[in-house]
Amino acid sequence: MKERYYNAIIGGVKANSFPRVPVDYGYRDNTHFWYTRFSRPISERISAGKEAELSTVVYAASRMDPNIQFAEAACKTLVKVPRVFLKAALQGCVDWAKANGVSVIEESHMAIIRDKRSSEKK
Repeated sequence: MKERYYNAIIGGVKANSFPRVPVDYGYRDNTHFWYTRFSRPISERISAGKEAELSTVVYAASRMDPNIQFAEAACKTLVKVPRVFLKAALQGCVDWAKANGVSVIEESHMAIIRDKRSSEKK
């Protein structure tokens, strides 16, 4: 690798220092995703927040079990759960609700489930 490209990658990529290579999949540094089609590269800002949208959580929760419903306030407590773990987290809530005879999971129930999980981790 040429020294100027190495220094650009280590020191932070700018449009004028990006290597002139066809990049199909792009390059990601800490703040941008860079891609180009044989021309000057274009950067896309990487979103800072990693929270899921509430509508995503509500949709996933409504599909878990037809007998168990989630209140919107309960779904708000799950927006910070990474998407790959969302189904497992919701399934744990559904299992808890079935074991305790709850048909609508409220925010207060989510606090109980969270406290139970915290005590299991210790």
